[in-house]
Amino acid sequence: MCALLYKMTRFLVSILFSFFALTYPFPAFSQENPVSHEQADSQEQLANSNNAESTISATVPENFKNMTIEKAGISANVNKKKREGKGRREFTESEQAFISQGLTLEEKVAQMLMISVDAADTSAAEYAAFSGLGAVQLQWGSYSLEETKKITAKLQQKAKSAGFPPLFISVDYEGGSVYVPTTLGLLELPTNMMLGAANNASDTATLFYLAGKELRKTGINMALAPALDINTNPKNPIIGVRSLGADPIKTAELGKAIINGFKAANIMTIAKHFPGHGATYEDTHKKMPEIKMTAEEINDTHLYPFREAMKSGVDGIMTVHILFSKLDPVNPVTLSSSVIQGMIRDDMKYEGIVMTDSLDMSGITSKLSIRKAAAAAAKAGADIILLGKGDFKAALGEIVSQVEKGNIPLSRIDEAYTKIMAAKERAGLLKKETQESDADADKAYLEITNRISEQAVTLLKDRKNVLPIPLKSKVAIIIFAPQRFANNAIQLYKEFLVNGYDVTQYYYNIGVRDKERSQILAAAAKADTLIIGSFQWAAAQNASQKDMIKQLLRTGKPSVLLSLMSPYDMLNYPEANCAMVLYGMTAPAMSAAGKALTGIIEPKGRLPILLK
Repeated sequence: MCALLYKMTRFLVSILFSFFALTYPFPAFSQENPVSHEQADSQEQLANSNNAESTISATVPENFKNMTIEKAGISANVNKKKREGKGRREFTESEQAFISQGLTLEEKVAQMLMISVDAADTSAAEYAAFSGLGAVQLQWGSYSLEETKKITAKLQQKAKSAGFPPLFISVDYEGGSVYVPTTLGLLELPTNMMLGAANNASDTATLFYLAGKELRKTGINMALAPALDINTNPKNPIIGVRSLGADPIKTAELGKAIINGFKAANIMTIAKHFPGHGATYEDTHKKMPEIKMTAEEINDTHLYPFREAMKSGVDGIMTVHILFSKLDPVNPVTLSSSVIQGMIRDDMKYEGIVMTDSLDMSGITSKLSIRKAAAAAAKAGADIILLGKGDFKAALGEIVSQVEKGNIPLSRIDEAYTKIMAAKERAGLLKKETQESDADADKAYLEITNRISEQAVTLLKDRKNVLPIPLKSKVAIIIFAPQRFANNAIQLYKEFLVNGYDVTQYYYNIGVRDKERSQILAAAAKADTLIIGSFQWAAAQNASQKDMIKQLLRTGKPSVLLSLMSPYDMLNYPEANCAMVLYGMTAPAMSAAGKALTGIIEPKGRLPILLK
C-alpha cells in the first residue's frame, strides 16, 4: 500500500512539475567562469611577476619507492587498456534495492549532477532541486550562520517536496584564500600549508572534527577537502598554500587527520585533485595544462597521499582537468576512462565515489561544452559530475540522450546512482534529520586554531638578532595585502599594543600606487623598527609591491619581513636579514605573529617546502 501511495505521489508530482516547467522555464545557468578570491589575487599580482627559481625535494617511504609499478598498483601502460564495461563488480543486495526502486533514467542521472550556486541567488538551485538534482556546491556570500542554514533548509525542502532524496550540500572548506571569515558565516580555517608547518596530526584531526560540527549546524554535509596536491612546483599558479607541503608522507598523515576529523563529525570528504595538481605551471581555471610525467614519476611522489586517503575511507576522489599525456594522450583525467576506470578502480581498487572538478573551468570548456563534457565524464566513470554554473537541464538531457543511443551503458548510470545513494545512506541523509547543536564547539575550535597557528609560525632567518623587538623601539607595521584581510591584520597590531609598544600600523593594497610611495617612506622614517608584510598568492608577485618592499629594506632600519600567504615570496628578498612565514592571514595567525615578534612565544614551525 505504501509503495502504491509513493508511486501515485511521484506520478502526480511529475505531472505538476511538467506543467510548471512548461509555464515557467528553468533559468539557464550562466556559463561564464566566476573569478574566485584566489584567482583575483593571482590576477592582481601577475603584472610583471618575476619569481626566483627554486626546487622541491620530496620523500616517500623507501619500500614504497622501490616497488615496481605493477606492485604499487599503477599500470605503466594504463592508457592502452580498454575499460568500457569491463571489470565491473556485481551489485550488492543493498545496491540492487536502490536500482529496483522504479526510478526513471532521468531521475538516476539527475542524482549524479551537482551545480554551484552563489548564496546571493539560490533560485536556480531551488528549481534544480525540485527536478531531482543530487547535489549542490555553495559558493560565495557574506551571510550569517543562521542565513546559511535557511538556504540549505530551503534547498532540501524543494527536493523533499518533489519526492526526491536529500541533497549533498558541499563547500570548498579548505582554508586559505578560498574562503574568508564572512563567507557563509563559517569559522575561518588555517591554510593547508599552515597545517603542514605545524605538523600536528592530532590537533589537525580535532580541528576538523570541530569544523565538521560547524558545517553540520548549517545543513552542509560534504566538504570538498582535503587537497592532497604535493606542491613540487614553486611557480604553480593556483595551489600554493592550498597544499599541505612537498613531502608525500607528511601530506598523507595530515590528509588522513582531516578525513578522520570530518568523518567523526559525519561530514563526507572528497580528496582532490587526483592524481595531483602540484606540478603544473598553469591554472586549470584558465586552460588545460599538460604534464608529461611517467606513471613511475607520478607514483613516486604524487599518488601516495591519495592511496593513504583511500585506505582511511575517504568518501570520494575529485579528478583534475589536466592532461597527463603518459597516462592518456588524448583526454584530461576528468574525461579519461584509462585513469578513472583503469587506475582508480582497477589498479588502486577504490570503490568510493569519483567526482569531477567543476566543468565550467576553462580547462574543460576550452575543449568541450559543459553538457558534452558531462556526458564524457559519466562515460569515463565519474559518479558525481560538478557542473559549476553550467546548465543542469542541458547536461541532464545530454547524458540521457547518450544512454538512449547506446553510447553510455545503462550499467554505468546504475553503478554511479547506487554509489551515490549508498553514500547518502551512510551519511544519514535518508534518515530523519536531527538538529546539530553544541554551544562549546566554537570556543574549542578557536582555542585549537590559535594553538595550531602558533605552532606554524616559522622563523626563516634572523641574521642580526632583530627578535624579539625591544619594547623601547618605535614600531611601524606596513602591510601590503587584499582589503578583505584588513580586519584580521588588526590582531597583529593589538598584540604590540597590549604589550606596551609604541606602534603604528599602515595597510595598503597589493599593488602600490605611485602617490602612496612617499607616504610609506615617510612612515618608515618615523620608526625605529619596521615590520613589512608581503602578500603573494601562489606564484604571482606584484611588481610594484616587490619594488616598494625592497625600498623599505634599503632604509637600513632593523626590519622583519613577514610572508603573509605563500612562503615562495621569500625568494624575492635575499637581502632581508630577518624573515618570518605565517602561511595565511587568518586572525589567529596574525595574533601568533605578534606574539612571536614580541617574544611571548618562540616560533617553532618548519617549512613544509624547500626554498632554494
